[in-house]
Amino acid sequence: MKNLLILALCFTIVKTQATETEKTIKTKPEKIIVYTQGAQVHRNTTLNLIAGQNTIIFSGLENCINAAAIQASGNGNFIIADIQHEVHYPELDKAKLNGDVRYRKLLKQVNDSLQEINYLIEDITSKSDALATEKNVLLNYNLYKGQSKKDSIAFLKDGLAYLREKLFNINAEQLKLKREREKLEVRKQNLNERLTSVSNELSNENTSGDEEKVDYRILVHVIADQPTTATINLNYYITNAGWIPSYDLRAISNEQNVKLTYKAQIHQESGIDWGNVKLVLSTANPNRSYNLPQLSPWYLGYNPYQQTNKDYKMQSPAALGAVTMDKAKKTDDYNSISQEQVAAQNAYDYTTVSENVIETEYEIKLNYNIPSDGKEHFAAIMVKDLKTLYRYKAIPKLNNNVYLTAVLPDWEDVITMSGEASVYYDGSYVGETSLAPGGTEDTIQLSLGIDKSIAIKRQKIKDKCSQKVLDNDILHQYTFEITMKNSRATKIDIEVEDQLPLSQDKTVLIDRKELSGAKYDEVTGILKWRSTVQAKDSKKLTLMYQIKAPKYMAVAAN
Repeated sequence: MKNLLILALCFTIVKTQATETEKTIKTKPEKIIVYTQGAQVHRNTTLNLIAGQNTIIFSGLENCINAAAIQASGNGNFIIADIQHEVHYPELDKAKLNGDVRYRKLLKQVNDSLQEINYLIEDITSKSDALATEKNVLLNYNLYKGQSKKDSIAFLKDGLAYLREKLFNINAEQLKLKREREKLEVRKQNLNERLTSVSNELSNENTSGDEEKVDYRILVHVIADQPTTATINLNYYITNAGWIPSYDLRAISNEQNVKLTYKAQIHQESGIDWGNVKLVLSTANPNRSYNLPQLSPWYLGYNPYQQTNKDYKMQSPAALGAVTMDKAKKTDDYNSISQEQVAAQNAYDYTTVSENVIETEYEIKLNYNIPSDGKEHFAAIMVKDLKTLYRYKAIPKLNNNVYLTAVLPDWEDVITMSGEASVYYDGSYVGETSLAPGGTEDTIQLSLGIDKSIAIKRQKIKDKCSQKVLDNDILHQYTFEITMKNSRATKIDIEVEDQLPLSQDKTVLIDRKELSGAKYDEVTGILKWRSTVQAKDSKKLTLMYQIKAPKYMAVAAN
């Protein structure tokens, strides 16, 4: 009896030690570094280790972990032996523990019966196909279609009697098979319903009314020489996350610099909500290849390796004439207001920027909640004043509007990533533009709207327009006058654009007679004037040019 008690005690001790060597824990992310594609999740835990082998199971993790990018470290007297990624299905464990053998035997019987019925239905289908083929051969026999060479009445009667008898037998056999099939289909339906019922009963038996999700885990195997307290630091890369930059460009008046609000649109579908977590936004992309490039042979003439770089040109944010300053201003939409008042005015004050040669990191010292819904969630990074030059611009050949523009010469010093920017002027939404560092444009010109207090008009001076016939040509002369009037109480700087026609025909010559000091682009034919118009004053520009063309050629220049 004493030996039995000792044996039982030893068994209990061994069982207890085996249980203690494996610990399942749930942790909260301490920090998440969000890349433009993907994110690095950092978790840690402090626990007691026993002497020997220990397995720490980090449970309840994201569903998109890159198993090749898991790292573990720690503090304490222990050795990290191995790291594993595991997908755990709780319902399988419950089925092993709670599954009733009776249900499983019943499921096997039902499945066996269903398989036998399917075989019988297949046999009936084969017989039915054979009878249908036989019937088709009989009906297409030449005798009954009047194509037989033996066309005596007696022969025909015998043939029809044979046909009638065979068709009766075939139809009767087909009807019999049809009834058998219907009976089998009913039995099959009943068995399928029973199969569903038994499966549901087994599921209810195993889940006990609680639905459990698939558990994504990381197992850290450690070895300790003696019982100790350990801190395990775990970090891993997930794929279903990322962020893209977006910007707000806000001009309050034409006397203040444009304010740039730098925002991040963060998204994630990892299966785990990020609640009350610190975020670090990184401009790096772990999916990008950093392999050194190699030069390929360079052959003169056709070169299959040659690449061309196209210059990127910044586009105007909104169609000309989209906003009129004298009209009532449209207010920002609800989201823009909330972002400006809640995120843009507070969050960026808690952002620390660190830069190196390869990437920039923005550490936000506020905790964020980013649910796993795949939607964009905004976080403000910083606000900067951009050096701004305000100018008026007009193209009177197209319309008589004068547009206020903001020229940003040093924008690339602040913006490091491409993104869309919403433009606002005096609280009104003006439009959107694209910001793309590294292009050929060193300045951005934003159209902020129409100023009705400044008028411009382009008028053709008829008495200075003429046509003169030469030997084989006609000399056309055109004269235009551009009048600008400033009704404001302050002077303005204005840029006016026009153009001269271009010719690809050597017989057509264009002569610039009077440009009033305009800057002319030989390639595009664009004329630009930059003028200052004093307060309550007006100014005129003259454009005169001649076109010499053959008599047979129609010339339309305005």
